[in-house]
Amino acid sequence: MVYDIAVVGGGPAGLSAVVTGRIRNKSVILFDHMGMSPKLRRAHQVENYLGMPGVSGDALMTAFEQHALAHGPQWVKEKVTGIYPGSDGFTLLTSDKTFEAKSVILAVGVPGAKALTGEKEFLGRGVSYCATCDGQFYRGRRVAVVATAAEAAEE
Repeated sequence: MVYDIAVVGGGPAGLSAVVTGRIRNKSVILFDHMGMSPKLRRAHQVENYLGMPGVSGDALMTAFEQHALAHGPQWVKEKVTGIYPGSDGFTLLTSDKTFEAKSVILAVGVPGAKALTGEKEFLGRGVSYCATCDGQFYRGRRVAVVATAAEAAEE
């Protein structure tokens, strides 16, 4: 089968692409091998998602996952190891299978860095990954920024 859309990545952007594609009656295949955004699932509390104030990252991601999967995409729980353009679309490879799609949406997010000592234990209790999401929790307090990009400190 040649799918209309292949979505690589099961985080919020990838799942939104699944819903949008399926609502437009496109055949969609979703590739996610990481358990649908483990990074968001670790968030203690999300305050900036409209209509769901104070929701945990896990609950928010579960709602996203249920919504997207209710639209019936083909879900492949394998890592995409290669994407090759062809004359009529793309070939996507996993460790033992080949898939075809007319278009590909890469929604792979950003790679996580190795955790610092104490990071996991203090997640949601002082450790945060999103200044615009969680900044209000630390207003008026001293904070430290650990980042690999200069714009992170500015945020």
